[in-house]
Amino acid sequence: MSILRIKKYYSYFQWLSLDVVVGACAGLFFFQHMLDLDFTPIVYVLMGLAVWGIYTFDHLMDAKNIEGKASSARHLFHQVHYNKLIIWLILVVIIGLYLAFNYINFSRLISFGLLLGSMIIGNILVIKFFGTKMAFLKELSTAAFYTAGITLAPLIRFVNDGLPNYFWFFAFGYFLMAWFNLILLAFMDKNSDQRDQMGSIVNAFGVKATYKLLNAIVWIGLLYNLSLFFFLSSHYYIYIVILLIMFLIHALAFLQYHKGKESVRRKVDAAYMLPLILLFIG
Repeated sequence: MSILRIKKYYSYFQWLSLDVVVGACAGLFFFQHMLDLDFTPIVYVLMGLAVWGIYTFDHLMDAKNIEGKASSARHLFHQVHYNKLIIWLILVVIIGLYLAFNYINFSRLISFGLLLGSMIIGNILVIKFFGTKMAFLKELSTAAFYTAGITLAPLIRFVNDGLPNYFWFFAFGYFLMAWFNLILLAFMDKNSDQRDQMGSIVNAFGVKATYKLLNAIVWIGLLYNLSLFFFLSSHYYIYIVILLIMFLIHALAFLQYHKGKESVRRKVDAAYMLPLILLFIG
């Protein structure tokens, strides 16, 4: 198989948000492994279906609202395949609800999952409705909801006894990385977003201010992750190292942003799959 064909298939993988699905499931496994929990595979299936459904819903709304031909390849893909993706989205919602109500025993996960999903959809609709007025909250709220999504199942398991303190250190680290990821991607998409009249933090703060914010988060994130070595015991060093490498990949992608947004997106999205190495660690 030629390199060009591999890149083509990987582009479809990205446009369909399947890389985000894998990254979210890897994030869930990160916290499962760290907390020494055991989840049925159905939990991961539901996670994947929920993430794909939410991201696809968001992209389809964007594609529908763009007047004319979309400037970005991702939105253009959703414009071209809009009707097919709508059908797949409906099927995913039906399958997800069926699996949740028939195979998940702890009802709290279903209840809180539906509540969180409704809040995420509501957040998307509010930001779309208010446009540039709420654009500065888009990346921040999305990062918060992303972190809440991948930690929801562990949170439910500890709802009665309370989560250990170290969990919150890593949850905040994940949030910080997700926020940086989203701001960086918005920074890279600033030209296409402007042409398509898409709201983002860049539209609200401007290019220079967004660049300065990215620089600040890079240093804060790196110092924060390094500080965890002093606050946590050596038992958690493997998780600190994984989170630190993930953030370093983001920092490197930011330093090389001039190489093009597709290269940056491949790097930062692939970083979220790194926790899967824990599969090989007992």
